[in-house]
Amino acid sequence: MKQMKLALCFTLAAVMLLGCGTCAFAEGSTGTASAPGLDETVTVSVTVEDGVITDVTAETDKAEETVGREALTTIPAAMVEQNSVKVDGVSGATATSNAVLAAAAQAYLQAIGVDVDLDAWAAAAGYSKGGAVVDTVTSATESGVGGINFGDVDLSDELKKELIVEYLKGAEGNNREMYQIATCINNVPTIGSVEYVLDPEDMTLFGSSETNTAKLNNMNLNPAVDLYWTRQIRAGDVCSEQAPVLPSYFMSYGVQITGTYKPIRFAELSEEEKPIYVAKAHYYFETLDTTAQLAAMDNDALYEYLCNSNMNFYQIIPSRIVVTSPWFLNVYDTGYARQFVDEGLQAKLLAAVQEQYPETQSLTTLDFATFSATGLKTQQTLTFDR
Repeated sequence: MKQMKLALCFTLAAVMLLGCGTCAFAEGSTGTASAPGLDETVTVSVTVEDGVITDVTAETDKAEETVGREALTTIPAAMVEQNSVKVDGVSGATATSNAVLAAAAQAYLQAIGVDVDLDAWAAAAGYSKGGAVVDTVTSATESGVGGINFGDVDLSDELKKELIVEYLKGAEGNNREMYQIATCINNVPTIGSVEYVLDPEDMTLFGSSETNTAKLNNMNLNPAVDLYWTRQIRAGDVCSEQAPVLPSYFMSYGVQITGTYKPIRFAELSEEEKPIYVAKAHYYFETLDTTAQLAAMDNDALYEYLCNSNMNFYQIIPSRIVVTSPWFLNVYDTGYARQFVDEGLQAKLLAAVQEQYPETQSLTTLDFATFSATGLKTQQTLTFDR
């Protein structure tokens, strides 16, 4: 269902690109477009009167009755009722639903007077298309038989770790991020916001807190915590400024951390622990402009400061980190797709797919089948044996 909704973003983004001023509604205008389904071509006509969708019809060139026939009537009716071509598809009729939705989006643009060459628009925006490969690479989850199911690809722990660090590197690239933290004591849950600095070497988080805060008191009584970091996808993440998209509820990714709180009492550290945690504190202060003077201290001076500070320093030691949408990929009705992870990770992720599915050797990172499960597993989990 998420894929079907996202499929419309690419086409409808053209309306944003051209601007509403060019979209003068003509009375009783009808647009017609076609899109491929499963061994069929679906043609949809959309009529718009005074800015309102008054009629939608869908037809197929497939002679025999199929389960997808329901989508030809149900979806058009929903579009008229909701006055939108962005509606839900019909469960059990995925291929036909996708075709109706794709064709309706283009027909709607015609009806409101927007003339867009999607192929040329996508090429100019930096998208690529899989060509003949699109017809041969299918999703096993959709077809139920055979094909390549990209949703089945798992990642190595090393690559999972690299993805997590990439996501949590922070806006300044200093591994400082804001998290939501959940604590619980006596069956009473609390949640709050907190800034931590991630150590990419051991994947622990370092932070500080004033005395007697609710989260600190809770953690001192019950060290079990959950953290979550999430980011909504913005238009600039997936398209150029010249080709904006319509970000939706589904376009987000996140990292969930289950772990244990460990207070760091510098005056009680062993000689072995002392340099480890002083180094963490140095880096922690380096990521804050307001603590530059602390970051500039030598190790001995900083250690003395930390032993006498009224701040409470601590670690969050993860036992499990789950990253969602590790290879977030928007697949649009024309078969174009674009990722927002950096090129180095794109190449490694593609290699992970190709290792499991050698028949994908000819694919680039953007060459994937329309309307198939083209991401890696929705969630990738990294566990720790500490």
